[in-house]
Amino acid sequence: MSTFNEEINEEELYTMITSAKNKFIEGSERLAGLNIPSTLPDDIKLSLNNVKKELSIGFKILKESLNYFSEYIGTRDPKLHQKYISKRNQGFLYVDGGLTSLATVRLRLNAPKKAIPNTWQVGKGYFYRLEKVIPIKSKIK
Repeated sequence: MSTFNEEINEEELYTMITSAKNKFIEGSERLAGLNIPSTLPDDIKLSLNNVKKELSIGFKILKESLNYFSEYIGTRDPKLHQKYISKRNQGFLYVDGGLTSLATVRLRLNAPKKAIPNTWQVGKGYFYRLEKVIPIKSKIK
């Protein structure tokens, strides 16, 4: 995503958005395929299932938000931009909630206190940077 520092045309932006939407779909599918070990206590298994659900919902909503953003680029309709912002924020809440729940499970399992890189903060930053790309100098005729 180094192209954020350069001028970008609509075609490149659509390609980036499509790629991001695909990543959210992949993430949601991977979460659905994760098996929670049966040896864990029932309360932990329930919590981890909730984490999977929250993250999956969040990824699906973020994908939906990018659909609105794609439409907004083509029309510049402020209502679509507002729908994008609303869905983006809702998706962020679900993902943030899922990660918070996961951190709580980690504490309950007395997991080692090892620093884990927070790639989600980087991902959220990309959303905000994506919004700053508008206005776009279009090379599409």
